[in-house]
Amino acid sequence: MFRTKKTLFFLIILLCLVNILPFFRWHYTFNENEMKYKIDRWTNKTWVEFYPPLASGSPMEFPVTSDTKYDSYTQLESYVQKTAISGDLVSSWVKRMQLTHIYYGINLLLVLFILTLLRLNSSKN
Repeated sequence: MFRTKKTLFFLIILLCLVNILPFFRWHYTFNENEMKYKIDRWTNKTWVEFYPPLASGSPMEFPVTSDTKYDSYTQLESYVQKTAISGDLVSSWVKRMQLTHIYYGINLLLVLFILTLLRLNSSKN
């Protein structure tokens, strides 16, 4: 009984720590007009975030493979057209999404372990 409570407490603390991680994922480095540059600390990749003309809602994001800073949508558009063929953009997206899904999986497993321990603990009482 004591061991189950200790494990449950540890898992809850671990769940809290895991849920704090996303707040430290992005580091914004540079803002120019409608362009925001940020670094994904989980993949160590630079991304540009911007609101395209006539956009409503959330911004669009693209990985940036060079140190060049883009000032306008047209400059970014030509960069995307040149690099989209090489597959670098897709591989960066895939890596980012894989790490995000791993994070969600770890989070889900912790919640399931906690719920299982709570159920075991309540059935013992």
